[in-house]
Amino acid sequence: MASFPQWWAAKMSCMQRLFLMNNRAVGRDRGTTSVAPEGMTMSLLSRRQLFTSASAAFASIAFLPRPARAAQYSFKLANDQTATHPMNVQAAAAIKRIFAASNGALEIKLFPNSELGGDPQMLAQSRSGAIEFFIVGNNVLSAVLPTAALMNIPFAFASPKESMRAANGPLGAYIAAMSEPIGLHKIDGSFYGGTFQMQNSLRPIESPSDLKGMKMRVPPGAIDVATFKAFDASPAVVSLAEVYTSLQTHLVDGIEVPLPTLQNFKLYEQVKYCSITNHSTLAYFFMANAAAWKRLPRPLQEIVEREFAAAAGTASAAFATQETTIEGTLHGEGIAFSRPALDPFREVIRRAGLYEKFRDQFDPKGWDALEKTTGKLV
Repeated sequence: MASFPQWWAAKMSCMQRLFLMNNRAVGRDRGTTSVAPEGMTMSLLSRRQLFTSASAAFASIAFLPRPARAAQYSFKLANDQTATHPMNVQAAAAIKRIFAASNGALEIKLFPNSELGGDPQMLAQSRSGAIEFFIVGNNVLSAVLPTAALMNIPFAFASPKESMRAANGPLGAYIAAMSEPIGLHKIDGSFYGGTFQMQNSLRPIESPSDLKGMKMRVPPGAIDVATFKAFDASPAVVSLAEVYTSLQTHLVDGIEVPLPTLQNFKLYEQVKYCSITNHSTLAYFFMANAAAWKRLPRPLQEIVEREFAAAAGTASAAFATQETTIEGTLHGEGIAFSRPALDPFREVIRRAGLYEKFRDQFDPKGWDALEKTTGKLV
C-alpha cells in the first residue's frame, strides 16, 4: 500500500495534469495558448487556479453518459406458438409495460415457437427453473398435472366462452392449487387457445366410422389418445413444432388443431379436409417456476399479474375473432370444409364410458370443479 506522501504526490500530479489540460482548452477557446511554462512546478501554481480547473474537469466527467443499469431480475418466457399468434403479440406488449412499470427492474425475454425446445422439454425446464415463465397448453401441462387434462374432455363444453369460464373459474382455481406441489405457480388469466377441429389428407370426416384406421396426430395427453382410440383411429403423440414434418412424411394422416393454428403453422399445405367438430377446447395457462416467483418482490408480482391478465383477455378476444373469420381464407388455400352431425360422435364417447373413466382416472375433485361450469356430464 502506498504511503501518504506517495498518495498525495500522485494525487497532486493528477490534478496538475487536469489543470494543464483545462488551460489548454481555455486557451483554444480564447484563441491563445495559455499554458504553464515548461518546468513550472506544482508549488508555483495558484491554488485557486488549480482547484478551479480540477473542479471544472471533474464536473465535466460527472456528466458523461452512463451505461444503462442491468435489470435486477431477468426472466425467460417461452411457449410453442408463433410470434404472430395473438398470445405472443399481447405477451410482447405486456413485457414492455412490465419493464416500464418496474423502472427496468424486471426484464422478460420472450421465446416463442418452441425456440427453447419442444413442449415436454420446456415443461421440464420450467419446473427446474431454467425457464422462469411458461405459457403452456393445458393438454401439455397434464403430463405432470393430470387435472389440467379435464379442459380437454371431448364435447364437454357448449361453447368456447363456457370453456374459458371453467379455465378462469372453479377448474382453473383447482389447477392453481394443485400446481404448487409440483414446483409451478399458476398466474391468473388464461389464454384461449381455440376450439379443435379435425383435419386430414385422406377423406372428409362425416361420421365416426370415417376415422377408423386413420393415423391421427394428437398433442401430449391421455384424453386425446383415449378419444381417438374410441373412434378406432390410430393416435400418435407429436409435439406441435413437429406436426408439419409429420404430415409431410406421412407419419400421420390427420390432425386436430384450431383453425388459426392450421393457418399460422401453414398446416393447410399438408391437409385437404377439415371437419368442424368443435370436440375439444384448449386453454393456455401462464405458469411460473415457483421458486423464481417467490424471488420477485410482491410489487413486481402484482405488476406481472396485472399486465398478463390484461394480455390474456385481449389475446383471447383476438383469437376468438380469428376463428370466426379465418374459414374463408383457408377455403381459398384449398381446404374443403364439412359440418358433420355431432351427436353420433358424442354417443361413441358415452358408450365407451370415457366420461366415467376420465372422472375416476384424473381427479374426482377436479371433475366436480369442471361440472360446476358444464353441468353434469356423468
